This record gives sequence, structure tokens and C-alpha cells, in this order.
Amino acid sequence: MTNWVRVMAACVWGLLLSAGVAAQDKADSLRMALVQAHLAWGDVEKNLSAFGERVDRCTDCDVIVFPELFVSGCEMKKKPAAVAVASKDEVAASYAAVRAAMLEWAARTGALVIGSTVYQEEGKYYNRLLAAYPDGTCLHYDKHNCFKKGSFSAGKERLVLHWKGWRLATFICYDLRFSDWSRNDGTYDMALYIANWPETRRDDWNRLLKERAVENRAWVAAVNCAGTDPTGLVYRGESCLLTPTGDVAARSRDYADEIVRATARDE
Repeated sequence: MTNWVRVMAACVWGLLLSAGVAAQDKADSLRMALVQAHLAWGDVEKNLSAFGERVDRCTDCDVIVFPELFVSGCEMKKKPAAVAVASKDEVAASYAAVRAAMLEWAARTGALVIGSTVYQEEGKYYNRLLAAYPDGTCLHYDKHNCFKKGSFSAGKERLVLHWKGWRLATFICYDLRFSDWSRNDGTYDMALYIANWPETRRDDWNRLLKERAVENRAWVAAVNCAGTDPTGLVYRGESCLLTPTGDVAARSRDYADEIVRATARDE
């Protein structure tokens, strides 16, 4: 092999490693920490502190998953336009701090850490899922399926994470209702859904999660928040890990602030 070929091969390998997609033997199992939390609605600083403490309890895990918009929550009831924009701006201003915290947690635990927050660019707001790797890599997915009259712009690309030889497809809340967007074309082993899904729609949550597992023949990990938001809307939680046959491998306690430890296995 010539020196030029060796250099090119080293460069390609380095790029793959930095993107978290280097070829790996698939681990027999993937240890999940599903962090179902009572959120401090609208309080980024308080949530960052609380999730830092929760991460300290996620020992011996491969993947740590937070709910959607874990540093602020997603209030479902509409606010006046000016109030809504100010709220998004406040959360988006903390984007760099949230990203840095997730990377620090990943480095400290050796786990892939996943959660979403608000990102603002050129006057548009995105519900951005961040995937922080222990090596300092941070990939992102912008929620694709958004409410037509909602406050976020739609992302255009799916994101499949590669970790411990497993392929993890990332989705956010409303994405769950769109089977085509979740379609497994042989590119993933597990679908991750993070959400702020209210109790009033819990039947849909449980039914759709099972459908996605069965139709895609993939593991499904789902993390929801729990508790009550400032407007009185209740979140039951029901975070869970489902097998590719739709069976429940692990489930949270209703309304609980807790970390569900569960293991997906190569079958």
C-alpha cells in the first residue's frame, strides 16, 4: 500500500469515527436509560441542573434518552404570539449551553445522550434533537412533522445514529403519527421517540408505538415527560421499550419521575 493510500484510508476512517458511524461489531445488547421526568416548565437552568443529577444515576448505560424539549417543555395550549416568540427566544438562547451540557454528560458516562431543545436560525425555530457522543461528536435531527399552525419549522432529513454497532433512528413526538416517515427500509435496528405526549391522547401513544415496532420489525424506545404543565395539562409518561414483536420489555410507572433501565438484545 502506498503512503498516499495509507493517508487517504486514515482520513476516511477518522471522518467515520468523528461522525459516530464507523463500522462496529454489533453488541449483543444495548443498555438503555429512559429518563421520564417532571419538567420545570420554561426554566432552562433548573432543568439542566435536575437532568445533570439524573444523569449521575444513569450508571452502566449505553444510551441515555430524555423527553422532548427537556429543558423547557412544550406547552400544548396556545399563547399570544408575542409571548410565544419571547419564550422560544429565551430557550433558543441557551442552545449552546444545552449542547455543551449534553456533551459533558456523554463524556462523563461514556453513553450516547439524546434529547431535544429549541434551535433558532435565520428567523426560524426548530425542535432540534441532539445526539451527544462521548468522543465530542454531536449530531442533530430537526423534527420533520410539525403542527400546521405550530411554532416550529420542519426539518428535512432523517437521522440514524450508529452506536455500539446498533443503528438508532430518531423521531420526535408528532412524528409517531406518520408511518411513512418512520418506515424502516433496512437502515435501523431501533426507533427512538421522544415526546411531550398528553394523557388525553394516551391510547394513541400506546397503539402507535406498538404499530411502529411491529410494522418495522424494530425495537422501539419511547420517552415521555410526566406530571402537569402550567395550564393543567397532564402527562402520564408511559415511557417504554418495546421488542420488534410489539411486546413490552420495560415500562415506567404512571406519572412517575424515574429512570427506566431496560436492555435491547440482538435477536
